[in-house]
Amino acid sequence: MTRLLGAPMTAARAVTSDEDAWAVRLAALATLAQYDGLAIVVDDPVGVSRTHNVMGDPLADPVIRALVDETRRSAATARMPAAVPLADGRAADVLLAAPLVVTEGSGGVLIAFRVGRSFTAADAVNAYGVAELLALELARAHDRRRDDADRRQALTLYELGRLAIFGEDIEATLHAAVTVLANTVDHDVAHLWISLSDGSLELRAAQPQLVPALDVVRPRDHGVLSEVLVQRRVVKVEEAMPVAWMPADARSLLVAPLIDRGRPLGLLVLGREREPYGPEDVEFAGVAASFIARLVAATATDVRERFREGVLSPPIAEWPDEVEVLEELSSPGS
Repeated sequence: MTRLLGAPMTAARAVTSDEDAWAVRLAALATLAQYDGLAIVVDDPVGVSRTHNVMGDPLADPVIRALVDETRRSAATARMPAAVPLADGRAADVLLAAPLVVTEGSGGVLIAFRVGRSFTAADAVNAYGVAELLALELARAHDRRRDDADRRQALTLYELGRLAIFGEDIEATLHAAVTVLANTVDHDVAHLWISLSDGSLELRAAQPQLVPALDVVRPRDHGVLSEVLVQRRVVKVEEAMPVAWMPADARSLLVAPLIDRGRPLGLLVLGREREPYGPEDVEFAGVAASFIARLVAATATDVRERFREGVLSPPIAEWPDEVEVLEELSSPGS
């Protein structure tokens, strides 16, 4: 009798991950707006695409994709009949698309599905309210990711600065630098190329330590490398084709020049296998490259000082402007 007469109780769903949290949000919004299915498609840089009670990817249908693209452009709601299978075994008869405005320069589309009944003008107005609630949650998620990225970038610069101050062995220091970049800022690969006396570049550090087919290259034979050194700016390479000097698994690359006091010391190459690089990644690659350039220059200066003091034998001539000075110092009359 207690169970029959008492208020219905629903067991609280345990939320242990971001996926669980989004499942609860979408289910609640679908119930509130009387949708049988719900999907959100969000543009970069947020990069979120989620569904509730929808089977597969609704954008696989070119007609639905065209409607979503038109909703992005017009920023107006649109509806159309569509046979879309739902996760509960039914098939939706109609869908409604409404624009999402997540952050400045980033938006998306809400797609609502219904079975057995259509959408009215009032539903189109209500869809804007649902879209606003979703936009707030997406903006919060974006801000959390941005804050996390800022913390990781700050930690990376701290570690690179620490290496520049306390690093003694140049090889160990360079390997430590690329390891920090690969592990802290979510790069799948990080390669460090240092200039040789003849103008070519030698691969001196790589993370992971799987070297490409070439470990010494001439920049003039590779357009991207030459462009970065000549223009002294970070270049982003999207959908990179396999080239001998590139990391084998990277499909999106950032190539940044190592410049210290106007002198190019080499290149920093960062790569990702899946997630493309955004404008903030390009900016940070330039900052990280400037830190590494100071690290390389500081380590080289330390090597020269120790050579003058007789602690080391003459260093290998990787530093084009220093070869003559080292020869002069090692001559009997110096």
